[in-house]
Amino acid sequence: MNIHFEECWEKTKYESNHTICLGGETIPYHTVCEDNFFYNEEGKAVATIYSYAYFRSDVEDSSKRPVMFAYNGGPGSASLWLHLGLVGPRRVKLADEINLSAVPPFELEDNPNCLLDICDIVVVDMVGTGLGRLFDEGAKEKFYGSDADIRQLAMFVDGWLTRYDRHNSPVFLAGESYGTGRSALLAAELLGAGPEDQDTLGISVSGILLLGTYFYEPTPFSQTALNLPSMAATNCYHHPGGKPELAEFVKQAYEFTGEEYLPAFYQGDVLPEERKAHIIERLAYFTGLEKDYLEQNWLDIPARDYMKLLLKDTHQVVGFYDSRYTWPDLPGIPDANVIADDPAMGQYTPAYQAGFALLRKELGITVERRSKGLAHGVNTQWDRKFKRNPGQALAGAMRRNKRLNVFFASGLFDLCTTAGNARYLARHNKLDPSRITIGEYPSGHMAYLGEESAKMLGDDLRKFVSAAQVREP
Repeated sequence: MNIHFEECWEKTKYESNHTICLGGETIPYHTVCEDNFFYNEEGKAVATIYSYAYFRSDVEDSSKRPVMFAYNGGPGSASLWLHLGLVGPRRVKLADEINLSAVPPFELEDNPNCLLDICDIVVVDMVGTGLGRLFDEGAKEKFYGSDADIRQLAMFVDGWLTRYDRHNSPVFLAGESYGTGRSALLAAELLGAGPEDQDTLGISVSGILLLGTYFYEPTPFSQTALNLPSMAATNCYHHPGGKPELAEFVKQAYEFTGEEYLPAFYQGDVLPEERKAHIIERLAYFTGLEKDYLEQNWLDIPARDYMKLLLKDTHQVVGFYDSRYTWPDLPGIPDANVIADDPAMGQYTPAYQAGFALLRKELGITVERRSKGLAHGVNTQWDRKFKRNPGQALAGAMRRNKRLNVFFASGLFDLCTTAGNARYLARHNKLDPSRITIGEYPSGHMAYLGEESAKMLGDDLRKFVSAAQVREP
């Protein structure tokens, strides 16, 4: 079955006008929310990517104005998290990001960290997520797979740039979680990395935000070493007594990992007992785990075990996606879903789902579809094979495009895609270090949760986007 992309149907387009105050300036903006259909040979729509575009409307000529495409990951996740947390002009109002209500009512507020003053924004729900849909199950292999996903997303980006006369605009990509690997592959695909029987699009990318980096394959390295700084951050948050401030404690954890733990890890079981005792003492200090456990497990401390061990005295489990969150450990009560049954995801998901319902109303979207925030069916059907991995694709894209800059951003309390893992991927994929930015923030997998972290990340992203437009080759 051959699939091709065409213009959206006019009747599915919803437009509206709004304003937002950014940096003391009132910014008017126009929104266009629409289906972007894919058709089979008979001209029948088999799938749609749904997009939410925000255009600054007081710009006389936007043909050279930067545009950012943003999406989440999963695979199977809608983009409501980035949409209502970091990049969109409206965000979920969270008075206290840790002590959230799981029941309505919820509210939206203007997002002071939005970049709409300096670039237009296109938020994307991939096929089968959010308001995106697969209409023909027989076509799922064209969309539900690592390589197929990238080809359809590239076709969408090319079609969108054509439709709105933006092929001369600097392009930025913002992906979160699985969306980070998606961004790496997309940057290469847009330049022309597909099979020889496919069109070379020749679209260059100016900058990529990788938020919660995941490149699809297990890292060929000690996962414990990569996770130690995030375990230290978690321990510092829950047991601050006798420790320096978070940033200093994490810095010490990084130094210990590189200078002491890794050489000891290399020696493994032949490590001298005196040295092993010292390593265990330091591991207990940084992780907060008991020495008896570390005696047996110092070479391998699984993050899922750590979640239950850190606060076991109070029978609490810390969150995998944000270890600041906790809830009771209930032996004998199985988790129905590894994502939803998480202390963090289980608490903030209702606010974001309800927030998106409020946003739909503000944007005048009346299409009769429910929003699939986390489409687990998409995830389970996903073909995870790829012709090359995201690290290879990103290195190739940076080699071909000397103006491509990449921003690796991580939340220190993220035990899923840890800050140490992001540092490793940034430094072990033959990427030009002079074009790499690394940022770490006092939040979790969604590093924009919490006013302090959101502002820090927003400010750094603003600097990154601005610098990427003027940096000399």
